[in-house]
Amino acid sequence: MVQTHWLREHPALVRTVIGFVVIAAVLYLFFGPIGVLYALGFQVLCVLIYLLTIAFGTLLDPDVY
Repeated sequence: MVQTHWLREHPALVRTVIGFVVIAAVLYLFFGPIGVLYALGFQVLCVLIYLLTIAFGTLLDPDVY
């Protein structure tokens, strides 16, 4: 039996690191060493969007968050 959703079973930090490594590898292949910096900037942007989304959700319904 093949598990197709094995990534969902891992903690969020592991998924984030795996995603960062994949994005950094692809950008490194396209842009060279500067691609890793692009990947870091993309990760920071994703984290900020996530935090802003959680903050907005907290304002709307503080009992859930």
